[in-house]
Amino acid sequence: MLKRFSATKRNGAQSELGTPEGSIDELVLHIRQLIRHRGYDRTKITSEYLKRYLPRENDRDWQGETILRRDHATGQIDSGTMAYLVANVRVELQMAHERQTC
Repeated sequence: MLKRFSATKRNGAQSELGTPEGSIDELVLHIRQLIRHRGYDRTKITSEYLKRYLPRENDRDWQGETILRRDHATGQIDSGTMAYLVANVRVELQMAHERQTC
């Protein structure tokens, strides 16, 4: 019987990126991945709320991290909204992958 062991200990649920699942850090990392992806097209993003935190057309320099962290710190982004944004950015990243392969 084959047993697999992890060399790292995880406390609580974590994403594949090593950040706590549903955290501001996970959201920031996924957004960075999305806007740097070759398949990224802002016009195809379906969530208007997510678009608030994404750069405008033809602008790959993302300044939204500061705004995102400020909104999270001031309570404008609650845990439900954070989960919504994380889920949507994951879907959009998958869509960017699919657009690239077509």
